[in-house]
Amino acid sequence: MDNWIALSGLLLGLTFGAAMAGPRDEQWKKVDEAVNKGLPKTAIERLEPIIAAAIQDKAYGEAIKAIGRKIALEGNIQGNKPEERIFRLQGEIGKYPAEMRPLLEALLAHWYWHYFQHNRWRFMRRTQTAQEPGPDLQTWDLPRILAEIGKHFTAALADEKTLKATPVSAYDDLLVKGSVSDQYRPTMFDFLAHEALQFYSAGEQGAAKAEDAFVLAADSPIFADADQFMTWQPTTTDEDSPTLKAVRLYQKLLAFHRGDADKAAFADADLARLTFGHNKAQGEDKGERYKAALKRFVDANARHEVSARALAAWAGQLHQEGEHVEARKLAQRGLDAFPNSAGAAMCFNLIQQIEAKSASIQTERVWNEPLPTINVTYRNVTKVFFRAVPYDFESYIRTQRWGLYNFDDKKRKELIGRNAAMQWSADLPPTPDYRERAEKLPAPKGLKPGFYFILASHDQSFGDTQNQVSVAPVWVSDLALVVRERDYEGVVEGFVLRALTGEPVAGATVRAWTRDREGWFKPDEQGKTDDNGLFRIANR
Repeated sequence: MDNWIALSGLLLGLTFGAAMAGPRDEQWKKVDEAVNKGLPKTAIERLEPIIAAAIQDKAYGEAIKAIGRKIALEGNIQGNKPEERIFRLQGEIGKYPAEMRPLLEALLAHWYWHYFQHNRWRFMRRTQTAQEPGPDLQTWDLPRILAEIGKHFTAALADEKTLKATPVSAYDDLLVKGSVSDQYRPTMFDFLAHEALQFYSAGEQGAAKAEDAFVLAADSPIFADADQFMTWQPTTTDEDSPTLKAVRLYQKLLAFHRGDADKAAFADADLARLTFGHNKAQGEDKGERYKAALKRFVDANARHEVSARALAAWAGQLHQEGEHVEARKLAQRGLDAFPNSAGAAMCFNLIQQIEAKSASIQTERVWNEPLPTINVTYRNVTKVFFRAVPYDFESYIRTQRWGLYNFDDKKRKELIGRNAAMQWSADLPPTPDYRERAEKLPAPKGLKPGFYFILASHDQSFGDTQNQVSVAPVWVSDLALVVRERDYEGVVEGFVLRALTGEPVAGATVRAWTRDREGWFKPDEQGKTDDNGLFRIANR
């Protein structure tokens, strides 16, 4: 839950949230002026007294903001290399008061994390070696970079007692607030713990597993009630497991807030624990255990708005399993219970997804007698509208590159704006279960031979608002083409026949198209059929 635009917003150290409003406001404006004029050294000189004064006033959030910006500017001067900023911050943490170090360590962890994310492909390709990597980040393997990030998050959380006693509001001048109250992250321990949990939950952790990796089993207490989960002591030799560290951190958060009069932080951490379990646990019955845990959570927190988020998660799981009717009921329940909450917004979005209308078509590329069907895949609509739009095939194919029938929005709008040779509609059986259904509809009779685009829409006007226009190219023809390639002879040969009777067609012109080196379609060889309907074209 993003109730802060947290330290990740300070990754590059360039903007640092809103403008300052305090005793050093004028000094900050002078820093901005220097930056805007392209004078980073001047900006750094103006940041130094801000850092000193902020530390003296114990305005530690402002001091960290100034330090981060100073280091970012120094890194820019040295070539704008992320590793330069990392090494500078790492070398300076020890210079500052102990109260600042947890956030500086977390900021350093984020900078390492940001460096990894921008160089992920390099780390994924490197093979882990027995030799300890040196200080050069560019030589590190995946386990080494992840271990370094984890080390700094651990350091950030080391002084639990002080962090638990420090309200998050003490750093309002550093952390940019979102739309959710501080009650969900009341202390700096909460804030930093959830920052670390984001890292421990990252998908890349799975690529660096140890041979004896800790496996979070679905039948473990991860989905049990909070009391049972808090007393759980996982047994494993993989003490460095990020999953294990996350489990223990959730246990600490829950134990910390167990006796709070305001249950927001406890309930928020408990729900996050269940979500983590759903993402990480393994076992065939994981889904059932997750839903049971969410039901228990909703019942226990029915009077708190956090229950709307649990209902959204529960409904989302059912939706994923194809139980759309029940999913919609739960989502509506969450929306009605706390209509102005973050969970209600999640429920509303899921309802929109479940109720979304769609219709797409597939059909044979050539229409001749007996006419094929138009296969419509749809949901939440009861009528589909069609247009047959004639088009010059040669002018169309010359504009195509790589994909012959790839239609972007611009092409769809062009086709919708053209005159249709025929329009028709068909009723569809309703889909009260919100599931996709397939219906086979007869192709219309009466289209003249030629090339067409068949457009399908559940909106009669074929508008682009809350509508989906599907396109299928077809040839209407009483001819059939049978082709075979003879690569060993360097030719393509085949027959042109009457589709209905199978009689050969003599004197028919057959043209081949090929792609050039840039992917554009170009006309190639052509030939005529003989009395047997046979043609042969050189295959270049």
